[in-house]
Order: sequence, then structure tokens, then C-alpha cells
Amino acid sequence: MIRIKVIVPVSTDVWNDMIRDAYEKHKDSDTSIDIINIKTGPESIEQIYDDVWAGLPTLLEVEKAEKEGYDAVIVYCFGDPALTAAKEAVDVPVVGLCEPSIHVASMLGRKFSVIGVGGKVAYGLMLDNAAVYGLSHKLASVRITDIKVLDIKKEFSKLVDALAEEGKKAIEMDGADVLVLGCGSLLNLAEMLEKRLGVPVIDPGLVALKTAEMFAKLKLKQSKKAYATPYHKKRIA
Repeated sequence: MIRIKVIVPVSTDVWNDMIRDAYEKHKDSDTSIDIINIKTGPESIEQIYDDVWAGLPTLLEVEKAEKEGYDAVIVYCFGDPALTAAKEAVDVPVVGLCEPSIHVASMLGRKFSVIGVGGKVAYGLMLDNAAVYGLSHKLASVRITDIKVLDIKKEFSKLVDALAEEGKKAIEMDGADVLVLGCGSLLNLAEMLEKRLGVPVIDPGLVALKTAEMFAKLKLKQSKKAYATPYHKKRIA
């Protein structure tokens, strides 16, 4: 049995049922999933400011998950808050949504674009992540709709068309041949958009699940030469 802890790094559980349903459908039969939220932090993550707010409580939950004996941890946000620090902090595999998804995208095509939600404030976080993960040269563009994360359910009738429009621009104007959905709350849309647009569309939530399962089953984890365990010292939160 593989036990995976999913940390949704926001202070609302509005997305949890959707994530649970998708993960129960797509997980391997011998995988067990537990989903939690952080108790303090932003209610959504759309920019670097939110990412920092979510960082410390997310990191502490990752450390707790290791102590609880989980085989892998997923930080369920495309911003990947505290992901690098979490890799330093624990000795079990930790994956975010952005890092594995854009690496998969780079394997499926020559150029990929991220299409997402959150308005203009979301650009910086996505551009920075592509640079950190060494894939800026394969990022054709970041195209964001004006729909905010917390309005996705309310604006769902507009959402698919808005994403399809941005995806079409990314393909025809920016040269993308693969698209990545730039938010974990966009579950269950990839197949629909792929049929409309004719290129691979990556669901980051599902890629994260399968990456975590793979790491756990192959007993792979982050290198402590790259992500050194923090020195013991006094830290006050």
C-alpha cells in the first residue's frame, strides 16, 4: 500500500471533494490518499504574494506528513509553494503541480504554453517557476484568463471557452504545441480542451498524482546533495 498525503495549500476546503473524486478515479488500486488544507494562509494562490503567505504552513504540514509515515507528499498548487524548502526538510518524495507538469510538457513537444486563471497578477509566478525549473527556453507563453480562482465555479460556463480561446492563441500566435493547465482547480478540463484544440493538454493535478505514485513505488526521492537537510537551530514561527 502506498500512502500519499495531499496538502492543498489554501485555507478553504472548497476544492477538496473535486480533488478527492478525481484522485479516487485515477489512482492505482494500492494507493491511499488523504487530503488536508493549511489552517492559516490565503484562500487562493494567484501570485507570488499568496505563494509566500502559504509557504510556512505548507512546509510544516509536509514535515508532519513525513512523521505520520506517508510514502509521498503532493503540494496541490500550480504555484508550488514551499516546494524547494519541503524537499530539503523531509526524506520522502515531495512533488508540486507545476514542476512535473511542465517537464512532461517539454517531453511531448518542442514548445509549451501555460493557460490559466487569476488575471494579470498570475504571470510572474508562472514565469519564475519555469525559470527555476530550467524550462524558460521551452515556454512559448503564459496566457491567463481574467477569471479568478475563487470564481471558477461561479463562472464555469465561461471558463472552458475562455481557456480554449487563450489556448488557440498560444498555439497559433505563440508557437505552442503542448498546453499546460496552470491551476489545480482546473481538474477534468484537459480532455475536453484537447479535443477542441488538437494538441496535448496536461492536467497538472493528475500528473502530480502519477509522479508521486511512481516515486513512491520506485523508492525514489530528492537527492540530499541537492536538497540538503537543514541545520538544527532555533526557529520561531
